[in-house]
Amino acid sequence: MSGPDPSAPRKHRRLSGNDAIYLYGENESMPMHTLGTMIVDASAHPGFDFDHVLATLRSRIHLLPPFRQRLLEIPFDLGNPILVDDPDFRVENHVRRIGVPAPGGLRELSEVVGMLAEQPLERSKPLWEMWYVDGMKDGRIALVTKLHHCVMDGASGSAQMAGLLDVEPDACVPPPVEEWNPGPLPSALELAGGSAFERVVSPQRVAGVLFDTAKGILARIRAEREIEERGESRGGWIGPRTPFNRSITRHRSVAYGSVLLDDIKRVKRAFGVTVNDAVLAAYALALRRYLLEHDALPEEPLSCSMPVSLKSAAEKEELSNKVTATLIPLPTQLGDPEDVIEAVHIATRNAKSVLDSIEVEIIPQWLEMIPGSLAGIAMGAISGLKILDVMPPLLNVILSNVMGPPIPLYFGGARVEAVYPMGPCGEGMGLNVTVLSNMGRLDIGVLACTEAVPDPWEITRAFAQAVDELLLAAESREAKAS
Repeated sequence: MSGPDPSAPRKHRRLSGNDAIYLYGENESMPMHTLGTMIVDASAHPGFDFDHVLATLRSRIHLLPPFRQRLLEIPFDLGNPILVDDPDFRVENHVRRIGVPAPGGLRELSEVVGMLAEQPLERSKPLWEMWYVDGMKDGRIALVTKLHHCVMDGASGSAQMAGLLDVEPDACVPPPVEEWNPGPLPSALELAGGSAFERVVSPQRVAGVLFDTAKGILARIRAEREIEERGESRGGWIGPRTPFNRSITRHRSVAYGSVLLDDIKRVKRAFGVTVNDAVLAAYALALRRYLLEHDALPEEPLSCSMPVSLKSAAEKEELSNKVTATLIPLPTQLGDPEDVIEAVHIATRNAKSVLDSIEVEIIPQWLEMIPGSLAGIAMGAISGLKILDVMPPLLNVILSNVMGPPIPLYFGGARVEAVYPMGPCGEGMGLNVTVLSNMGRLDIGVLACTEAVPDPWEITRAFAQAVDELLLAAESREAKAS
């Protein structure tokens, strides 16, 4: 799965407004890196050790250009920071090792990863690190990768990981076309001079964005009116209060889970919905079970943010963030699985019609004109004053549904057994769940603020139970149809 060979030094890449918001919004309680936990079966590879992982990364680093780029901020905030080739880059500075206590299962691993998730990435070098985790049972090794969200979004991350993994255990890695030579870093004067006019916004540009914004608002109103005329609910902007919604701290808890992708597809076929609908229905039933057990189930549906990539097929390998979020009401107030999946299907259809009706580039256009540092100031004030402990939440939870490869993958010759991706928690949203369809399974990664969700394993258990409930409903539907 090796990608293109960008061996030559790359030009400076300026962060877009979408990229920079992750950087400026970061604070001590809200690190903005993503995590990926990859479980590798090294039992049949006696030489698979820390040095082997280092050697594998060295042989492939030319296929991962953003892994050799570091951040440079612009003097006086004249423009968004840029990513440049780091002349001091060495793979050894980014790969570390740590062990898990006995018996070395996923629970013990989650405690270690939760601790790693709390630590922000060092901004003086490329914004990633990999942890080699040994001590796991049955000859397994875990590789935990942290990557700052300002570097790329999920779609780009999947494309970049193609340079790290193989579809065959003995695949050959193409060598770099030429030796990497990063060149000198630009001076502060060069940075300031090159960015002097970036913050200057013409009246014509402002007028254009205002026009697009007004047009988008009117289109949204029309789409929501059509939904109401069908007698359906779009869902409100304000969600009910839940234990997930509070000012977050730096403490993080992690949990893993898996369900069979065929089970999700069976639910999809039985009810005539999408895989995404089936996943969301399982998530709604899981959160209902969790909230009931904690005597915290609201009467209203929860508000779920679901990231949606705006990239075309040709843009998948572009490194910038190009993503929006669609707002979906999760029917946690419903207990019958058939009612839940029907409500979810209607909600996703309506969310898509609203998203399709508006100009999705409006927010990115505003982010390009507004200094990202203002977001940092605002987020710091929200966090410091703990405003979100008293305000009604705009969003309750985040769910990302990522499509992965359906075929076996290998790292350094060893079989990859599972991949658990995780996105960051946001201020006021202490729960982030990511599911990845991967080699016939849905791998589930949960990252939570510990104070909001003390035991996230309850979420993964509830998700598996929810899939079982949906399967029973699917079997009943199939029996009636036959």
